[in-house]
Amino acid sequence: MMTKYDLEPIVKTYYDALEEGDILGRKCTRCGHIEFPPYLCCNACGCLDTKWVNLNHVRGVVKQALPTVGAFGDPDFRKAHGDYWAVEVVIPGADPVNTSLLHIDPEKYTEFTEKIRREDVYVRPLIIQDEDTKVLVWELEGDSEFKKIPVIETSVIKETAEEKAPAEEPASAKQAATETAGDAADDPVAQTVIACAASAYGVDASAITLSTDIREDLSNESLKMIVMISSIEDELDATIEIQEASQLNTIQDFVEKVKEKME
Repeated sequence: MMTKYDLEPIVKTYYDALEEGDILGRKCTRCGHIEFPPYLCCNACGCLDTKWVNLNHVRGVVKQALPTVGAFGDPDFRKAHGDYWAVEVVIPGADPVNTSLLHIDPEKYTEFTEKIRREDVYVRPLIIQDEDTKVLVWELEGDSEFKKIPVIETSVIKETAEEKAPAEEPASAKQAATETAGDAADDPVAQTVIACAASAYGVDASAITLSTDIREDLSNESLKMIVMISSIEDELDATIEIQEASQLNTIQDFVEKVKEKME
């Protein structure tokens, strides 16, 4: 019988630490490889004996950068925190991590990509408040011609339920949602994907349908996405790579990708 390990306590410890201003990874006691974001085992040698290490003062090197437009952009995040690029960052002793680079000048993307091809560009971790939780992003270290601190308007007026009652959902939309829920109920793969999403994002499975958008309706936190696809792999033996997952939006997209992998 295969032993099943629980990733949830590790994820909780990681986010609890962020709330306190600390950045944690897991270091393998056998080979010294660092799992960041933290995972339940070492991806370098497979050892399950890992320990927490503090990465507050770690520095990384940018290896790739993508402008956050089209499929890569998050308008709400940009409105709250300013322009950013999707980047691949390498820190000592760990695998590359896909993350966000804040406080950049979006007009200098071409020059920046040329610079990271020629030389090492160092970045440091930055903890920010995003909606109801703290998340980890990165910013350029020291002074840089590519750094630009945005001016963010903090006086955002949020309508309460008393100020504005939600509009009545059209009958056609309600019918479509009911049909979508019915389709998922008849599909064991869909039900498993929904259960994995519910567990990873901390919501009730009954609130998730095939049309649920992972980022818009649940959360844009990459670590929760990692937990979700890890659970899917455990339950259905279908591996979805992180790069593939970044191109998937709805639960239906994930169900179709899982079925493709299972075939």
